[in-house]
Amino acid sequence: MSRYAQLPTSEQVEGLPIKQRLTVVGYGVQDFVTGGGPPQPVAPFTRYFAPVQLVQAGQSVADEFIKISANPSQGKGGICFGDSGGPVLLGDTILAVNSFVTNGLCRGVTYSYRLDTPDALAFVRSFL
Repeated sequence: MSRYAQLPTSEQVEGLPIKQRLTVVGYGVQDFVTGGGPPQPVAPFTRYFAPVQLVQAGQSVADEFIKISANPSQGKGGICFGDSGGPVLLGDTILAVNSFVTNGLCRGVTYSYRLDTPDALAFVRSFL
């Protein structure tokens, strides 16, 4: 990387259209092997990135989260176990950080904590 990603402007997510293309980065589980017992994770701790789409900004679970999907309408999620804390990027701007999934196989939509809120920006900037 030639430079670090940038912080978003305040409330930047609010101006994005639904289905805005973003990129998620993480080191978590990539898939599950099923059959013969509980599902087993595949390829954790390997860095991956994936294109995703914005499903909803704010009010998805709370105003501090965005809702994203890596494969809308096909039952696949955007992040999985171990991806928490990884960036959700719009170009070279970090809009949010991976937070949680809503089911045990990481399918469906996922949620990321917004960095463009005044409180989040103030917190991050206090360490810069």
